[in-house]
Amino acid sequence: MKSYAETKQVKKSISSGDVEAVQTSKNMLYGKKAIVLAAGSWSGLLMEDLVRGLDITLNVPVEPRKGHLLVLENFSCLQLNHGLMEMGYIDHQVVSLTSGHEDQRQTLFVSMTATMDLMGNLVLGSSRQFSGFNIQVDESVVLSIWKRAGDFFPKLREQSLTDFIKSRKVRIGLRPYMPDGKPVIGPVPGLSNLYLATGHEGEGLTLVILHYLYFLLENQKN
Repeated sequence: MKSYAETKQVKKSISSGDVEAVQTSKNMLYGKKAIVLAAGSWSGLLMEDLVRGLDITLNVPVEPRKGHLLVLENFSCLQLNHGLMEMGYIDHQVVSLTSGHEDQRQTLFVSMTATMDLMGNLVLGSSRQFSGFNIQVDESVVLSIWKRAGDFFPKLREQSLTDFIKSRKVRIGLRPYMPDGKPVIGPVPGLSNLYLATGHEGEGLTLVILHYLYFLLENQKN
């Protein structure tokens, strides 16, 4: 599965050798100051396409880590003034829902996050699992998220998730995961003017990352 136009090659400036554009299967994408590749879980695949045919060896082992979010529309049983999350969310591995000592990559982790969106909907999360680029809803995971939220908000235990079958939605996302847990941010070796920003997993493309990219680009320009 690919959610982007297939990348064909990079176009370099004849005079400077800088990367000035990316050729996709649909069109040519130009960047005046620089080109930033921030394609999340697809960044590694894109880099493979970009360096194919070039004398460059580059491995970006970013891979998708699937997550579910449960959205309860117009939820009035619980009101939050700000977002909440359990400390374990930062560790990425709190509640193991499998038994035994199986490979951690086959283990599903669920940690509580809760917030109200601008529409007044309750958004509960979240899960982490490796399942490739699969974005199908897993009802067992949704139920685990509901039960985990009930551990923190006992009022939710008074109701069954089936009571909200008509007023709920499930969002699926693929987090860009790096094996060492550290994001990849900076210039791509051998491809001047091309920058990579990926591997931030559940931390999101935060302002810190954006400020760092801005710093790199401004210094490169100067």
